[in-house]
Amino acid sequence: MSSSEEIPGGPLWCPHFQKIDERTLRQLFSKVAAVRSENRELFDFTHRRIEVFRGTSTEDTEKWGEERVYQLFSEDELGNFVVVIEGEVGTGKSELCAYLSHQLNDDGRPILHIDKDDDLMSILSERIPEFYQEHFEERLPGASEFKQLRDDITNNPQTVANNATSGALLNLGRQGYETTHTREDEEAIRDFIQEKLQLLVERGEYAREIKFITEGEYKQQEELRVFPDQVSADEAVESFNKELWREIRDRYDTASLDDVLEYVGSQFEDTRPVIVFEDFAIASMEAERLRNYMERDKPDDNWDFIVAGTRDSTEVLHTRTAEDRFEFFQTNKRHSKNVLFLDEPSAVDFARPYLGYIKAHDDSVRYDRENGDFELLPAPDGSLCAECGFCDEAFRDLFPFNQAFLRRIYTGLDESQQSPREYIMEIFEVLEEWYEGHAKAPSSASSLRRLRNTVSAADEVYEEAEEFADLAKWYGRVEDDQITVDRRFAEAFHLLEDGAPAVVDVTDDGIIIPSAGVSPSEPEIQSEQTEEDDEESSSTDQTTTPEKSRVEKLIEKHNGLVDSWLENPEEYAKTNRFIRQGLRDAIEHLTDGFKLYEGTKLEYRLSSQKDPFVYVESDDSPEIDQILLDRRDFRRSDLRKILKYGIRRVEEPRSADVDSLLTECGTQLMYYALQWRQMLIEEYLNGEKVFYKGSADYDFTDFVLATYVHLVMLDSPWRNIDATAINERFSEDDAFSVDPHLEEQITEILSQEEYDHIKTAMDSADHIEAMVGKLLGVSGGSLDVPKIRRRLGRNPPYEVLDMLGRQYIAEIDSRVRFGQEAYVRSIADTMYDVRQALEEVADHGYDRELIEEINSEFSTLNMTRVSELVSNLRTYDNVNPDLQQELTKFVDFSQADVDKAVEAADTADTLRMENTQDQIQAALISLKLAATPVVKRFRSVPIDGASSNGGHRGGLGERFKEVSDHYVS
Repeated sequence: MSSSEEIPGGPLWCPHFQKIDERTLRQLFSKVAAVRSENRELFDFTHRRIEVFRGTSTEDTEKWGEERVYQLFSEDELGNFVVVIEGEVGTGKSELCAYLSHQLNDDGRPILHIDKDDDLMSILSERIPEFYQEHFEERLPGASEFKQLRDDITNNPQTVANNATSGALLNLGRQGYETTHTREDEEAIRDFIQEKLQLLVERGEYAREIKFITEGEYKQQEELRVFPDQVSADEAVESFNKELWREIRDRYDTASLDDVLEYVGSQFEDTRPVIVFEDFAIASMEAERLRNYMERDKPDDNWDFIVAGTRDSTEVLHTRTAEDRFEFFQTNKRHSKNVLFLDEPSAVDFARPYLGYIKAHDDSVRYDRENGDFELLPAPDGSLCAECGFCDEAFRDLFPFNQAFLRRIYTGLDESQQSPREYIMEIFEVLEEWYEGHAKAPSSASSLRRLRNTVSAADEVYEEAEEFADLAKWYGRVEDDQITVDRRFAEAFHLLEDGAPAVVDVTDDGIIIPSAGVSPSEPEIQSEQTEEDDEESSSTDQTTTPEKSRVEKLIEKHNGLVDSWLENPEEYAKTNRFIRQGLRDAIEHLTDGFKLYEGTKLEYRLSSQKDPFVYVESDDSPEIDQILLDRRDFRRSDLRKILKYGIRRVEEPRSADVDSLLTECGTQLMYYALQWRQMLIEEYLNGEKVFYKGSADYDFTDFVLATYVHLVMLDSPWRNIDATAINERFSEDDAFSVDPHLEEQITEILSQEEYDHIKTAMDSADHIEAMVGKLLGVSGGSLDVPKIRRRLGRNPPYEVLDMLGRQYIAEIDSRVRFGQEAYVRSIADTMYDVRQALEEVADHGYDRELIEEINSEFSTLNMTRVSELVSNLRTYDNVNPDLQQELTKFVDFSQADVDKAVEAADTADTLRMENTQDQIQAALISLKLAATPVVKRFRSVPIDGASSNGGHRGGLGERFKEVSDHYVS
């Protein structure tokens, strides 16, 4: 990373940061105290006195300082002496170990340090032999055997595994276990142990704990269960592991850890060696033997043990004898990472030496540490701090932070995370982002987002100058309705280079930023996770007015938590609830109540208990009806608006203005609304597993159009069903129903159940027509005729319905519906049945004789001429009265009525020779013709001469002409 040489004013401003290297920073802020402890100067400068609880409990127990713990160690001790330091990860165990090591090393004591990266094999083959070589300048007896074991495991793991497995099984049998295993089982066990042995010589968690077989593996893998059923899994695993490890050691004649330590300790005659276990889990396989050695009352033993570990790893040390003889200390209370030497009042001082060390090399930063305090001393003449003169004494050693910033980092951590390590590492992550140029100012570091901080600038600051909103949140002093930040921080982070934004005021000393939230109050922050609403309580740090409503207080409180919520919504249950409510309501509004197509009634009835989205980083996988929503797609100012809207929707629904919300931040919300719609459409309407059999290549639009075509046929059988006819029917306002003349005939072919399917389909016609308009329309009353023509040619309607499959229809979720009752799945089921019913109609409904009769008879009829002839017949007395009556009724029809029948018959005759869909329409035309009044009247005229006797029906046109000619002539 390059830095400007200009001092001050460069990218990092502070000259000390321009000179320090990244390696020193990483060493300074290392998670592992041992890394700092290797640099004695660094450790001494940054170390803060530690206090711990004495004993095995933290309740009503003594509190000891580190000096008092150190004084327990004596050169005149008889026998082994043990100090056990227990506590959660990151609570200062390693720090105390390092302090004690340094003090004892200063006393001239030999120190054998076992750090967290060691494992049992490395301790026996490297660490102890090297320690012995250093102090006695000769090889440790037996060290070569450990090395040989390690080499064989590395190079010949199969041989070691074979010997270990066979020997362990034999030993278990000698101990009285009736082991049962086949040769195949033993071979499988050997292969299993071989894999574990290879892990044994690799650094890592497994190598530290050396568990050849875990309880889970024993239960799951049948070949490992060599013990009788009455032997518990716990006992079986423990016994098997012990015998495997013992067999390996015995084969190579290697001593156990306690035997090795006993021998090495005996070689020190004028001092007591010290062994430091930073993590006792390393010795797990030897833990019981080592404990027995540590606690035995033998004057010749002379080791001082410093053992650290979590309570799980040190559980083996809690025997009655050990608790009587060992000194136990606890770094923290159970179920918490809080320690005695770090709390809110001491948080700033705790961080001082870490930040101050960066500026300590020229004595710019020095402390008076009397009584353990860190009182900053003046910068001496000639030092960088003295020459720069930029920083105030209140933050000179803390730069680029101030006291408020550090305090808010500490209180922003969850109570269970307020450990020394978490606190210091959080500071370093912020510092690293700024140092490497990833954040223009520390206050804008992304790592801060996960911390609780209720300080909040006004919405307009977030919208127009986010960096100043961040600056206020972390550096600012809250006073009534404004937040003040020392101007020097804005200058140091180059925030004023282009001038101050209009939403803030700049004075000679400070930046005045409008506030929109409560001032920092740690009790308020800590209560966030409780269920009770405590917003109406007040504190000395919280500025509220009696006039503020409950909703306003909620908005103020949660506004400041949006940044933290962004990092981990689940930690901020109430804030999350309000934002989710806002997001859900906005998506619901934008989709008009979760409608799948705008302007239609087709909806997805989302459960009231479920949101239409899941956060991208959530542990919960999205269900089929949920999209992935990335919280970071929204500006923080938009999230605050969504939060405000969500609070109002929950607390005062009438005051929630969704239109205002969408006006301000609707773009991103609309994107998610459309994404949700499209996902449901693709899943339940256009998916490969819905509607159609697997080989079909149709979509929901094809189904809608195919259904509409068949409904039009049933409503208007005589229409020539093409794109133009469909558009014409769409433009009409008449309701759909089965043509009454068709109904009269079709019920004679179909059963009542089959016909009920047709009636049910007609009940859904309004929904289908609305979807046709949405999917294929160009205006409110007109369809895209060319588009429909292309689709009909590519996917004929009957073929579409013919590919419907019951099991695929069943995959359409019942939540996809037109209102409460009209389920898309039910409509598709109905159309499946309608298609089958219409096939029945096609097979039995076509009357070829009728079609031929109309084509031959009606085509020659001139109704004007017929009317004239019928009038002449009335002048004759001997005309058959029935004939006279029927002809008189027939001539009441118009020529148009006759022509329509001829046209329909001609269409039916043409269609009959085509595909199944055309055959269905031809049958429907035929059935309607048979019931049409003009055809029925025509067929009822008794033409067989002039008499009323009747006879076979002939062609009415020619026969009527013969009769009329007879009488007229």
